[in-house]
Amino acid sequence: MQNTTSLITHQYDYGVDQLSYFDVGNGQKTILLIHGFGEDHCIWKNQIEFLSTTYRVIAPNLPGVQCKPLALHHSQAPSIRMYVEVLHELMHHLAIEQYYIVGHSMGGYIGLSFADYYINHVQGLLLLHSTSYEDNDAKKSNRLKVAEFIEEWGVSKYLETATPNLFGNAFKNANPAEIQNTIESGSDISKEAMIQFVFAMRNRKAFTQLLQQNTIPVWMLAGDEDLAVPIQDSLEQIKLLPSTNSLVLQGVGHMGMLEAPDQVNQFIQQFIKNA
Repeated sequence: MQNTTSLITHQYDYGVDQLSYFDVGNGQKTILLIHGFGEDHCIWKNQIEFLSTTYRVIAPNLPGVQCKPLALHHSQAPSIRMYVEVLHELMHHLAIEQYYIVGHSMGGYIGLSFADYYINHVQGLLLLHSTSYEDNDAKKSNRLKVAEFIEEWGVSKYLETATPNLFGNAFKNANPAEIQNTIESGSDISKEAMIQFVFAMRNRKAFTQLLQQNTIPVWMLAGDEDLAVPIQDSLEQIKLLPSTNSLVLQGVGHMGMLEAPDQVNQFIQQFIKNA
């Protein structure tokens, strides 16, 4: 397993602060790894070790993770597009014109929006435990409750409550230290940034047309014990894809990168080779 403390952390100035990112490997193909809500880029530790032997891997923290959140102007509402623009600027700064995007959960939402706006740069998109659907009314209502909880109780308390439920039962029971490490990794995200993420997700639109139009290769990986992205939603979207472009992990929740790293790594490699 890659020890991320041994990786060189680079900095990129996005206006209000500097975000951290890993830039590892020197292969001809480049992969942009986008982490999810309540996480930092160290969530990709297993994937960075495996993929960087063959590819160049860029794994940034999103704005607000270990740095200041994005500045909102006047009545501007948080949006997924805001994060797309920062990551697009980062890749332009690195002079990388084409790349594959792998997005986990909220990172998948960002990847979908990225492909919609900058399709000429995206060679393929892999959604890990994510969805092209927008929030339904029940989910939007729950987002408000999450924002209120974080505002009142803070980020650490929220992650202590929510994070264990992201893992499949067997992994959760056998790996309490990994669960705790995941909680601690996200606990230094500011309250303001977490609430901004919540409303960006709540405000996002659907991108199911990207799966239907097949203008770029879209692949999906799901877990059959995922409580954050219901497996039925994933299966409905998988039907829109070629049969080789999807994988459902048995006994896995929302965190396949940690729960089943070998299977996830092999699937990402298959995606890069065939997309």
